[in-house]
Amino acid sequence: MNQASNIGMSISLVRKELEATLQKAEAYFSHYAESQDQSHLKSFADELNLARGIFKLLELAGPEALTTEMLSLVGDGTTGFDAKLDALGHGLLSLSHYIGILLEHEKDHPILLIPAINRVRKTGQHKALTESHFFSVNLRPKLPQVEKSQLNIRPHLSRLRLMYQLGLLRVLNGPDTLIGLKLIQRSLVLLERGFRGTIAWPFWWSCKAALSALVTEEYELTQERRVLFARIDLIMRSMIKEGAKVFTAQLANEAHKDLLHLVSLSASETGDISDVKKSYMLAINTQEKDLKIERKFLSGPDVGAYESLSKAFQEEIHGVKESLDLAAKNSLSEDGFTGLSTRLSALADVLKVINQEPLSKRLKEQHGNVEALPGLAEQEKITALAQIADAMLQVELASSQFSTGKVKSASEEIIGAGHYFEARIILFDEVVSGIGMAKRAIASYVELGDKLHLNNVGPVLHGVKGALIFLNEQKASFVIQSAISYLVDKVLNTDNDLNEAKLEVLADALTSIEYHIEALTHSDNGDPGILDLAIKSMAQLGYRTS
Repeated sequence: MNQASNIGMSISLVRKELEATLQKAEAYFSHYAESQDQSHLKSFADELNLARGIFKLLELAGPEALTTEMLSLVGDGTTGFDAKLDALGHGLLSLSHYIGILLEHEKDHPILLIPAINRVRKTGQHKALTESHFFSVNLRPKLPQVEKSQLNIRPHLSRLRLMYQLGLLRVLNGPDTLIGLKLIQRSLVLLERGFRGTIAWPFWWSCKAALSALVTEEYELTQERRVLFARIDLIMRSMIKEGAKVFTAQLANEAHKDLLHLVSLSASETGDISDVKKSYMLAINTQEKDLKIERKFLSGPDVGAYESLSKAFQEEIHGVKESLDLAAKNSLSEDGFTGLSTRLSALADVLKVINQEPLSKRLKEQHGNVEALPGLAEQEKITALAQIADAMLQVELASSQFSTGKVKSASEEIIGAGHYFEARIILFDEVVSGIGMAKRAIASYVELGDKLHLNNVGPVLHGVKGALIFLNEQKASFVIQSAISYLVDKVLNTDNDLNEAKLEVLADALTSIEYHIEALTHSDNGDPGILDLAIKSMAQLGYRTS
């Protein structure tokens, strides 16, 4: 018997008792919120304690932990009424939704309750739990042997930390976090490589794998994950100041566990992710793609509400389709046309409430067609009915997702404002593709030591420089010119041995320009911090660009 069936059977045995207990708890909590009567708060705590006992019996660690924290907050006499009410109310709602998930999907993922638990703990002024709180792993397994790196990473640590911090700022503050994650990922690639064969390597290897999973599988950036990135920056700072001993301390061990937990959520079975899973013997019980769906259930209406919404929509859509069919046969009465118009208005209003503004607008636009139908000629009527039916088809397709909770926010179609914007897009693409080609050529040269791989890099980068000038990105074009000069002066026209470390710095400069251009697609000013990083990278190679 699998875990899902065990959970389903266990809950079914106590379902009525659990539902009755939570309903009583909600009622007492409501009375307390209105009257501030401590007797209602005590009764609420009694029912919550009964629920905790049921969760403990069923071995549901997440709900048990949440109810324990809520009971602790109930007994905290130092917390203000409003703050306590907010945290307990949110915890009770999360608990109710989580039980709905258990009953509907028969899956117990306690990680989903970490945000609710932390909200209660924060209100009670306790330290937040990490996402790996319910996760266990051996941090000291037998790891694969790797050769000690030939790259001297020490001179690059300050610059790599700056790159990491630029990425961290975008992750913590910006609405567009992808560039920030890519900057962090780039710094981690070099840190993992530079610390191979040392005590620090397992940490950075796990970190690199976790970021790879997070970026490629588009993990959600929960608050706990953002905090993890900030903790890694502190570890990097300590490493620069104190050396490798930081990786035997509690801070690094806790972060390492969190990173391995992220890797365990990945669906990938290739590359570093697969190797880390095997080396640390990570159990694959839960995947991020499943958690994404269940977080939506947990943060919004419960499963029953989604099902009710879907059912109501289908009934209304069925009624509209019947009316349209009668109208096409010239059999719809005057009251029928009024009812059709009313139904379309109701559907449009609900769509607006659930953040489906374009669909709502589309339906409202059909009112004119509905009102005109009785007086239209046959061919005009066919055209009007087709337009109404087309709008209804879109609504019907959208409503099919309501029962799963996968209601996506629709957005208006954005039309480009002329050839200027089209030209900018073409130039952006030229810059990104050109830099990508140059980085691949440099990587091939590093791997094989054959300068033939660099023959086309100069012309490609000249094209990139020209595109940057057209985009009025003078500083970025100076960086590219410096990169061309470095390749010509220090690599192609000399007999010196390959200097991998300096080529990595060059790759960092090119990568920074690439990310700066990506940022420009979202903002007219791009990201000056990323551009400054490119300038500093070239300065480290001896080429001033300003």
